[in-house]
Amino acid sequence: MAQQIQVWQNDPATGVLVWADKPDIQAPPFTYTFPLPTYNPSNDITTPDFRYWNAAEALKRGVGFWGNAVATGEWHGGPDLEVRLDAGIKWNAFYDRLALNFFRGSDVPGHFIYGGGSADMLCHEMGHAILDAIQMQLWHTGNAEAEAFHECFGDISAILCALQVPSMRTSILASTYGDIFANSSLSRIAEQFGTALHGLYPDDSDADCLRNAHNHFCYALPASLPPSGPTTSLTSNSHSFSRVFTGALLEALAGMLALHYPPTPNKLRDVTLEMRDIIAEAATYAPLVPQYYASVAAKMIVASANKNPAYALVFGATFVSRLILSLTSVTTILSSQIAAQITGFAQKVVNKTYTPNLGSLPSSSQYGLDRPLVVELPTEVEATIARSATPDGKPMDPLDPLEAAQTYVDELFITGRVNYGVFADKHHKGDTDNKDPDLFHTTHRLELIDDQLRLVRIRIHCAPDLSGNNDIRGGRNVS
Repeated sequence: MAQQIQVWQNDPATGVLVWADKPDIQAPPFTYTFPLPTYNPSNDITTPDFRYWNAAEALKRGVGFWGNAVATGEWHGGPDLEVRLDAGIKWNAFYDRLALNFFRGSDVPGHFIYGGGSADMLCHEMGHAILDAIQMQLWHTGNAEAEAFHECFGDISAILCALQVPSMRTSILASTYGDIFANSSLSRIAEQFGTALHGLYPDDSDADCLRNAHNHFCYALPASLPPSGPTTSLTSNSHSFSRVFTGALLEALAGMLALHYPPTPNKLRDVTLEMRDIIAEAATYAPLVPQYYASVAAKMIVASANKNPAYALVFGATFVSRLILSLTSVTTILSSQIAAQITGFAQKVVNKTYTPNLGSLPSSSQYGLDRPLVVELPTEVEATIARSATPDGKPMDPLDPLEAAQTYVDELFITGRVNYGVFADKHHKGDTDNKDPDLFHTTHRLELIDDQLRLVRIRIHCAPDLSGNNDIRGGRNVS
């Protein structure tokens, strides 16, 4: 019989501890390495020993959940992924294809909030790595909606992985009276981290969590939204914009469960497994068009119909109500005998390689560059019939790939997320060492590849927007 250890049920803010099997972090698939001593299990929640095994259990539970839906069986970088539980004093966490990196923030002098102490944050960052294994082309694509979907995948990963804990399923069904699309400890992502952050910067997180999946945000073209703002509004920032799709998925999960009345913990577990398969299949095959939200939503309808025809109606209605898909698109998909074909297919990846769709941006000089900037463009819009909707429900005309990439890259530069690297000079605040770890606000870097000036992604960070507070957004110490 496996040794039992105590861990948080999900987030430390709940104060609920549960017993779990001591995990084997080297058990395949998707193994981890921890650059720490091998601690002995401890029930003292203030110790590194407890945080180590709490993280190990959450991360192994996460890959136990997602593993069956990922064909490769290993991370983008290989069979092992490093986990850095205490990488320094920052309000941040990020995935960079090399490791899952977690930091500790200080809300009051001498007191720290450990990002790696929350199963929500652990499974969110792991979600980025899982999606990178499922669909690696999302990593470099110059597309705001693709980046936001990465954040959505992290948050829905936190939610679905939490529901693999039996006591969590029981308590959520009891507290929501069986309707899980509700404001609850399930919908509130990273409660401890978000609450502490709200105390420092009230506009940059909800009062009781970092993000809440129980929301009613509707789709709008990212380029039409401001790049930052309070959490009460929708912005083009990927963490903010992700809430549109995360809310839709929690709402759809509740709709799936409602079809199996009365709701029970076992039925809730079963629909999470079906939702996992639907999300993974959609992310694998959805064309990477500028309206990526519509593209992946269309594929979710197709995948859900293969599980249960009634699920397709649930997903369709949810996506229409949030303007992620137009009514015309959903009607066409639901009535078509060739729904899989008309919603298109992403380029196939073989042995972790694919042919990127590269293009030069026409206005690179505005970034202070003396040569064209080459980026990976989204796929041509004709790849799928899926279209998002305007506020009146009509199909929205999508941007062309070059225009979509231009607006996305413009925002990267405007918000200071591009590391100029070796191209930095007195006019730019880039670092001269391309791998400077202190520029945590940057997500992309300029590199010279095959004599082309290329924009490449270096990390997906989960630092909050922190509107205008560059000391925090930049990852500098706050204690």
